[in-house]
Amino acid sequence: MHTKSWKAYFCGLGAYAVCLVPAILPIFHPPLGLDVAARLALAAGLASVLVALMRLTAFDARVGDPGAKFIQALLGLAVCAGLYALLAPVSHPQIMQMSLLWVAIGMTSLSPRQVLVLTALYLGIFLNAYTGVMLDPGAARHADALYAILVSLALSGFMYSRAYEYAHLHNEKAELHEANLRQAEELEEAKTRIHAITIQDMDTIALKYPFFREELRRCKERADRSGSTFSIGLIEIDHFAVIGERYGEMAVKQLLREVVERVTGVIAKMGLEEEGDGAHHPLGRVGDGLYGMILPRANVKGALACAKQLHKVVELESIRTMAGLLNVALTIGIVEYYPGESLDELMEMVGASLEKARLHNMEELQAANRAKPKGEPVKAATGLHDLRLLHHKEYDSPVH
Repeated sequence: MHTKSWKAYFCGLGAYAVCLVPAILPIFHPPLGLDVAARLALAAGLASVLVALMRLTAFDARVGDPGAKFIQALLGLAVCAGLYALLAPVSHPQIMQMSLLWVAIGMTSLSPRQVLVLTALYLGIFLNAYTGVMLDPGAARHADALYAILVSLALSGFMYSRAYEYAHLHNEKAELHEANLRQAEELEEAKTRIHAITIQDMDTIALKYPFFREELRRCKERADRSGSTFSIGLIEIDHFAVIGERYGEMAVKQLLREVVERVTGVIAKMGLEEEGDGAHHPLGRVGDGLYGMILPRANVKGALACAKQLHKVVELESIRTMAGLLNVALTIGIVEYYPGESLDELMEMVGASLEKARLHNMEELQAANRAKPKGEPVKAATGLHDLRLLHHKEYDSPVH
């Protein structure tokens, strides 16, 4: 339970004492009899137990009165005003006036309407008990009753005004809280967008090379710690430069995004993505038409199966662009990581694997042999600065 809620409850116990104990003391004449005081104390105890049970069983929340503050005030007025007037008729109007403490105790949580209900109940009890005294100038309690009703009206008006202000403040606080939540959500969305723009290529959803390299390093460290393995690959879109020259920049951007989305979808469908990390992306752009692929959960056998599936899904499939439907083919090189290998060694080996995969295309190899004389051998990439060697135009040179 909230401490503040229980403070109000214990303040209510104090209100019973403030309202009833002075009536027993000899400061008023005649004092309240012990038998009447005992009955009032018993009623106060039963009311307090009922309120405590409502709090402990959460019944107060179910009836829409959190903390049971309205019910506590209602029972307090019933005991300190109604039962007092019944057991000690025309006794001391000042004692009954003190029962307005029940409205003051829960005023910060009571609505203006609830305050009106409680003050109307109090005034009804007071007028029922003292109307005859107030209308009889010769009555012994005539002046006390008039004074008590005037003070009660003033206090009731003040408490209603304060309850209205508290309700207004609660509404403003709720609106401010909602505004803060919206701003927090918008800020989080902005941070997510900025993060995506920072780490992802603008034309596709693939990682930029530095972040791809960092993801590769993280996979290597995890594999070294756990003794497991993973696979990486290089995916090249065949004749990418020719496609760009022929169909234009916008069509190429659409083509790249579609290829990356299809490749990512295949990897996810085969269950080769990293578990428990929604920020992981298996692809990184490492060159024009060239993408690195990380498969954290695959050995070389699983990676080759993934490559075969990529050929089936992506190759020769119509890709819708501004220039119309385009067909593309991929060349994929795959290697498996072994403990102790450096990132540069891993990139060098996957570059060599891509060369081997490309030269297995016999038609392109024969066309290259007929078109040009032998030249310098093509080297495998050893890092980002060498990845340009993997461009398809440079594969015209034979490998020795």
